[in-house]
Amino acid sequence: MAVTTPLLAQKINSPADIAPKDVYDGVASILALPEGHTRDVMLGSVLTGLLLRGPRLEEVEAAIRAATNLDRTGWDFHRPPAGVRFVGYTGSGKKSFKTINLSTAAALVAATGGAHVAKLGSRSASSKTGSRDFIDLVGATNETVSHQEMVDITAEVGFGFFSIENRVPEFDRRYGGRFQAVHALSLAFPALLSPVTCPAYVYGLSHPAVGASARLLSRLGLPDVTVINSSVGQTVQVDELLPGSTVRTCRISAGEEDLAFNDEVRRGVGSMPQDLMSVTQHEDPLGNVAAAIRVLAGRDSSQARNAVALNAALLMVMSEAASTIRSGIDKALSIIDEGAALDTLQRFVRLTGGSAHQLHLLLRTIDATALLVSSGAKETAPC
Repeated sequence: MAVTTPLLAQKINSPADIAPKDVYDGVASILALPEGHTRDVMLGSVLTGLLLRGPRLEEVEAAIRAATNLDRTGWDFHRPPAGVRFVGYTGSGKKSFKTINLSTAAALVAATGGAHVAKLGSRSASSKTGSRDFIDLVGATNETVSHQEMVDITAEVGFGFFSIENRVPEFDRRYGGRFQAVHALSLAFPALLSPVTCPAYVYGLSHPAVGASARLLSRLGLPDVTVINSSVGQTVQVDELLPGSTVRTCRISAGEEDLAFNDEVRRGVGSMPQDLMSVTQHEDPLGNVAAAIRVLAGRDSSQARNAVALNAALLMVMSEAASTIRSGIDKALSIIDEGAALDTLQRFVRLTGGSAHQLHLLLRTIDATALLVSSGAKETAPC
């Protein structure tokens, strides 16, 4: 007999294990409730409770399977060309410290360094700009590009963007816009929505449970996955690598945890000074994107440069375009200083059928900012 919704909610508060079938049936029952306050409260209670209970992998896995079951029958899947190692790259979002678009900038730097990054993303729910907002604001086209065309672009340029917003329309109708904090589904759900099957994945998590997340993603079929988290103090939780922060990382490949690699990532993070101000998001969405473009163009000497290089290094190692995190960092910093990643972005915009106009406007904004901060005595700021 399937567990009723109230009984599942009661079991969440018990120390005893809950049978995976009971979790699956209970979550499915909640999602099937009529739209309204009761469904929202029940869903929030169960998803938060499953995280706080451990998390216990069998229980969370059952909840994820129930959530994806609403839409999975309509999914298409594509594969990279033979011999090309794609790295799927996304994060949980809901971070307590909002940054500029570090992950998208890092993906473009890594692509310039020989990686092939399938960036999975959506519009922002709580920050100024999510990865989908970034893609729109630089003038690239996404809606009219098929998944197979984007796979081809990724193989050619090294970077592709795959929106995951339309992968779960039924689930999102019950879930979208209702959660601003990490919960049980955050441990794995976004990484499972990729329309391209990748040999490796990097998943950012705004919660310390990177080990549970990596093991969960491995159980759910990801062959080589690294989960990362950065924290500063008790309140700052970020789904990217932040220089000088407390970093938690877990790589599981073929079912085995790579402890040496985990230590290597932590050493790379510890080799750089901390400067949260340089990566703090801007209030204006265009300004937020322009801050990332400034790094890509080689016109930012702040610690944001290091933050992008650090995340790009991880992607390059996972893509086998760099042998170590240290060599990846050095390679990424050279790419950034040369402004070469901006060329990669321009090629991506062109191949998607987008317009270069918006990107040129952003570059003009960057040039104007450079004039405003110039130390030259005879230079004046434009009106």
